[in-house]
Amino acid sequence: MNKVVFRKCDENSQYWVALEKLFQTVWSDFLFADTYKPEADLPPVIIALRENEVIGGLAYSRYQEPLGNSEVVWFNAVFVSPQWRGQGIASELINRGVNQVPETLQSNLYAYTNVASLYQSLGWSVVDIESEPNHSVMSYSLKSQPRL
Repeated sequence: MNKVVFRKCDENSQYWVALEKLFQTVWSDFLFADTYKPEADLPPVIIALRENEVIGGLAYSRYQEPLGNSEVVWFNAVFVSPQWRGQGIASELINRGVNQVPETLQSNLYAYTNVASLYQSLGWSVVDIESEPNHSVMSYSLKSQPRL
């Protein structure tokens, strides 16, 4: 039995296009080229592999901080193929993603999600800001919480 392997991934990786296509199954307009530009200075994408197949991943973007004016790093996409859910893969991607954002860079990390309960179970908080129905802006303090 092969276990799930987590790796950092960049545009030179054989898995880059496969992850982009996986994200497009949920977000049809997702393109790495929209966010992963040299000037963006984003942490590396993280992929989840099983038997050398991309089954999940996490990507970042820069966007305005909620209730603030600074542009900060956000989780742009976190996704695990439906057949691999319920095994802690998304939690591991999120925890690894948190650890790639230095607290010297910004105070909080953000995500916009329709699975707020998953983030809350990992120590994230809901930001009191207007969102689409069944979606929440989530925040994780990089300074006051232990790194996962």
